[in-house]
Amino acid sequence: MATRIRLGIVVIAVGAAAFAGGRASVDNQGKPVRRGSYAAGVRAGLEAAFSGFDGGWAFDTPYVVTLRRGGPGITYAFERRWPLLPGFEYRACGRGVCRRGGPH
Repeated sequence: MATRIRLGIVVIAVGAAAFAGGRASVDNQGKPVRRGSYAAGVRAGLEAAFSGFDGGWAFDTPYVVTLRRGGPGITYAFERRWPLLPGFEYRACGRGVCRRGGPH
């Protein structure tokens, strides 16, 4: 019985050492990982993407948007937006959006 307990303790110790060694060997490219950096990046991205459009978005309204490159650390930002209105056809038109038709 004592041999089984010792063997179990050795197996657990070897497993824990292997886990710790594996975690220590992960290459983080020399950059320390800061707590909360993901959430801070999301907040910064939202602020950058929606800047210039505060308070002007309507709920339950589809929009056509064009994107532009964001600033440092921000992939995209909104450049322009158009609400989709019923009865119109929309299409890409150069770097913008053209619409045709309308309510009759």
